[in-house]
Amino acid sequence: MNAKLIYLDSSSIVKRYIEETGSEVVDIVYQKAETGTLKFTFSLWNVGETLGALDRYVSRGLITEKMFKVALADFISESIKMARLHSLQILPITAKCLIDSWLIVLKSHIYEADALQISTSKQARCDLLLSADNRLIQTAIKEGLTAINIEKDPQKALDKLV
Repeated sequence: MNAKLIYLDSSSIVKRYIEETGSEVVDIVYQKAETGTLKFTFSLWNVGETLGALDRYVSRGLITEKMFKVALADFISESIKMARLHSLQILPITAKCLIDSWLIVLKSHIYEADALQISTSKQARCDLLLSADNRLIQTAIKEGLTAINIEKDPQKALDKLV
C-alpha cells in the first residue's frame, strides 16, 4: 500500500534544501505533493528546528550566507505554496501531543523533540514517517508507526511513495 500522508521530520525537511544523502526521497515527496498524489505534514516545531539546522550550516561554514538565504527563502515559499495547494498541513503543537510525547520520553529515553514528532505523527494518523534519525525511527516503529530512515534505506522509502 502506498503512503497517502507523510510526516517529514526536521532532518528530512532540511534535505530538501541542503543536498545530502536522502534528499532524493524528500524531492519525490514534494513532487508528488505538488501533483496531488500525496500529502505531507510537519509541525510548527519542525519549522523552528529546520530554521535552526539551516542556521547551524551557515554558522559552521558548511554553506555560504547566500546558500543559507536561498535555502531559507525556498523553505518559506515552498511551504506556503504547498499549504495553498492543500498538499501540506503544518500542525500545531497541541497539549495532547505534548503529554503523549512526555510519555514516549519516559518510556523510550529519547529527546523531547523527537518524541514530539512521533506523537504528532500519530495524532495526524500519518501513513509514513520519514527521518534520517535512526533512534527516532526505531522508537516510532515501537510506537506503531511505519517509519523509514531515508539515509539508510532510501529505496524502501521510495517504494512506499510510488
